[in-house]
Amino acid sequence: MVVTRRANADDYERVLGWVPDADALYMFAGPSLVWPPSVAQFAEIAQRSGFSAWMVGDDEHPAAWGHFDLTMQDDSARLGRVIIDPRYRGRGLGRALTQAAIEKARALGASDVRLAVVSDNEPAVKAYRRAGFEEIVDPERSQFTAMRYAISDGPYPQRVQHGGRNGETA
Repeated sequence: MVVTRRANADDYERVLGWVPDADALYMFAGPSLVWPPSVAQFAEIAQRSGFSAWMVGDDEHPAAWGHFDLTMQDDSARLGRVIIDPRYRGRGLGRALTQAAIEKARALGASDVRLAVVSDNEPAVKAYRRAGFEEIVDPERSQFTAMRYAISDGPYPQRVQHGGRNGETA
């Protein structure tokens, strides 16, 4: 079962270890982080209104293997800084992480989830399409592929259960 929990400063240090160079950092965070990245940069982003960062793991891999953040704007959630620990890539966990992000957005009251992927990151664009995201027009950010998932379209076949304290899910 997938588990999400709020990220903390120790988690940010770990996530930064998953980013080997400036090119990978840009794919992960776009222009929001600069090389070399630091926990202080994450802390600055965390001050944004409506922002929450999450770590993702599961019963088989209790140490978190993924990260995402959400920024609530009215009833829309902006999904950003999505990454999976390189040791766990290629195992289909991207779908589980995306599902967890959508379910967390639903729990936070979002009616949709929006994101912007670096257009050159074709594997991510394809993964979001498979997850049910549709491309939308954002003429101001041509270097990104803007996408939207309408939560009212229904949950994933296997839902993440919500509960626990401090925003944790099990």
